[in-house]
Amino acid sequence: MKITTEELHERQKWTLEQKIDHSLGTLEQFYNYTDGKCVVMFSGGKDSTVLLHLARRMYPNIKAVFVNTTNEFSEILKFVRQTDNVDEIRPKMTFSQTVEKYGFPLISKKVAKAIQYIKYPSPKNDKVRNLVLTGYNSKGQKCESYKLAKKWYFLKDEVFEITHKCCEILKHKPFAEYQKQNNVYPITGIMADNSQQRKGNYLQYGCNILNSKKAVSRPLSIWNDDDVWNYIKRYNVPYCDVYDKGENNTGCAYCGFGCHLEKESRFERLKEREPKRYGQMIKLTNNGITYETAIQTVLKKPNERGQKK
Repeated sequence: MKITTEELHERQKWTLEQKIDHSLGTLEQFYNYTDGKCVVMFSGGKDSTVLLHLARRMYPNIKAVFVNTTNEFSEILKFVRQTDNVDEIRPKMTFSQTVEKYGFPLISKKVAKAIQYIKYPSPKNDKVRNLVLTGYNSKGQKCESYKLAKKWYFLKDEVFEITHKCCEILKHKPFAEYQKQNNVYPITGIMADNSQQRKGNYLQYGCNILNSKKAVSRPLSIWNDDDVWNYIKRYNVPYCDVYDKGENNTGCAYCGFGCHLEKESRFERLKEREPKRYGQMIKLTNNGITYETAIQTVLKKPNERGQKK
C-alpha cells in the first residue's frame, strides 16, 4: 500500500486525538494479524514509552522487549527495569568488544561504510567504491548523494577504524534470535519524521507491514516529537529522567554518530553526570588508538587538516 508524500504531510497535521485513534487502530490490526504474537520494542526512550502506554491501553498484558546493548545510559537501565513485563536481552558481543574488533561509531553509518570501501578495495566492492569516490554508478548515472565528502578522506589513512556495524551486532542480531526463539513480531516506535529512510519506508508500506515473514508494526509513524511530549503530559505518563538532564536522544550512550555536528558535546554531559563511566569510555581502543583520540581527530575542522570541505 503506497502512500503519497502529500498524504503523509496531511496525516502529520492531524490533531493528537486523531493520531491516537489512528495508532490504536494500527495496533489492533497488527495484533489480530499476528494472533497476539507480538511484542513492543521498548528502548526506555520517550517514543517507545508512549508506544508501550498506547499498546497497554488495549492489551494490558502485552510483553515488551528491551535490547541492552551494553551501551545504555544508567538512567535508561533504571527506568526500564522499573517497568513491568519487560524481557531484557543482550548481544553476544559487548560494545567494547565491537569497538576493539570493528572500530568506533563516528561521523555516520554512511561515512563509515564509504571509508571501508575506500580503505579496503577488492573486486567485490569495486563498483560501490567507485560510486562513493565519484558519485557515479556503474551505468554512468550521477548519484551525488552516495559520494563521500572529501573532508572525510583523511580517515582512510588513520590507524583506527570507524564502523557502521554496532547497531547490527548490538541491537538487530539479539532481537532476531529472540524473535526466532519466541515466534513473535515487533511493534516499534519509529516515526517517518526521524529520517529520509524511515519516511521512504512509510510511503511504501504504511504503518503495518503484514508479511508472514517480515511483519512489523510502526503505530507512531505519523507522529512527531511534540505529539509524544503532549501525550506524556496529557496522560501523565512516567518517562526516563535523563531527558530532564539535558539529553534529547537516548540512543547508545557512547555512540559518536553526529557528534561532530553538536554545539554542546554529548560526551561532556556524560562526563559531568557519570565521570567514572566517561573515563572508561574514552579509554576504549581500536588498533591501539583510544576513543578519546579518535573523537578529537574527527572534531577538528577540515581546514585544520588541510582537507577540502
